[in-house]
Parts: sequence; structure tokens; C-alpha cells
Amino acid sequence: MLRATQIEKSYGQLKVLKGVDLEVSQGEVVAIVGASGAGKSTLLHILGTLDTPDKGSIHILGQNVFAQSARNLAAFRNRSIGFVFQFHNLLPEFSALENVLIPGLIRNLQSETDIRKRAEELLSMLGLSSRMHHKPSELSGGEQQRTAVARALINAPAIILADEPSGNLDSKNALELHSLFFQLREELKQTFIIVTHNEELSKMADRRIEIKDGIVSQ
Repeated sequence: MLRATQIEKSYGQLKVLKGVDLEVSQGEVVAIVGASGAGKSTLLHILGTLDTPDKGSIHILGQNVFAQSARNLAAFRNRSIGFVFQFHNLLPEFSALENVLIPGLIRNLQSETDIRKRAEELLSMLGLSSRMHHKPSELSGGEQQRTAVARALINAPAIILADEPSGNLDSKNALELHSLFFQLREELKQTFIIVTHNEELSKMADRRIEIKDGIVSQ
């Protein structure tokens, strides 16, 4: 599903990643842990093609993602990778349903009617059928994050990357979100790579990967 080979990344004189190798199979839930500043989010952003490595390569679904033009890479990211962040990044002026629709409308592979139907199905599956027409300010933290998960799923991506997805939630909502990831893995065969400080979530994962001094240990 995903293979990262000898990923290196520096910011100025600071070498953050020092030759990271990682392979993730379809349907795996992988947790990336490590101290603050260890390079977890940097690695996740490179895996998600939001940032580029100084050295090394990323293959997703057998494709060398950084060998593409910027335009083709953006299209690949939209259709193949879903993102969930600590701060849900929902657009405040749009309803939950409209927020979920946006990546599907950008991809423009189906009619707006079909995309809307898919968005409604996802929100209903995530327990938000009665909340889909509410704006983010009218939703609880847990509801906002579940909306963000639905948005990440709208284009049926090969992989979802989550950066501290429960870091802004209370313990109850965090547990519900963690359980949701594993439910989606069972129901949709969804693959997750999750950066987290949450010890419970990292223990639930199929595999726990630690970054220390820019190197991965498994």
C-alpha cells in the first residue's frame, strides 16, 4: 500500500528525519509515536505529499508519488489520501454536509447528486444523520471530528493520515473516535497511519512505530 524509503528532511541546520524506512499494508492501523519534536508530523506530512523530502522516495499503490508534476500530485492526493487533523479544519460558513462534499466536488468524478448521496451515507454511518445540516459551531467537538473523518472518506482514499486526531477531545469522545477508526478498518478495509501521543490509541493499533532522533524503530 505505502512504502517510504530512506526519507531525509532538514530545516536549515536541523536534521529532522535521518533515513526513515516504512512499509504499511492495506487495512493496517499504524500508530506513530515519539517525543515532541521527534519528526512525527514532518514524516506524516511527507507521507501525505503535503511536504517533500530532501532525499528518499514515497510509493503509494505502486506509484512514485514525487515523480509526478505538481498538478498530477495534487490530483493524486485528492483521490488517494484522506487527512484528519487535531483541529478539524472545517469551514465555519458551511454545514457539516457541505464540508464533507467539498473534496468530492473538487475531484468531480461523479455527479453532484451522487456525491451528496455518498456524503449523507457517510455522515449517517458516523452517527450524524440528524446533525448534517448544522454548521461546525453548532456541533460538539466529537461531532466536528467525525465530520472531518467523513470528509476524509468522501473520495474513498487508499489511506487516511491522522495527526493527533483525538488531541483536542475529552476522554469519552477520544475513545469513540479511536473505536471508529477500527470500525472503518473492518467495514471499509480502510488503512490508517496515525500520529498520536495517546497511549491507549497507540496500544490499540496493529503496529506501533516510534521515531527517536530522526530514526524509526518498530
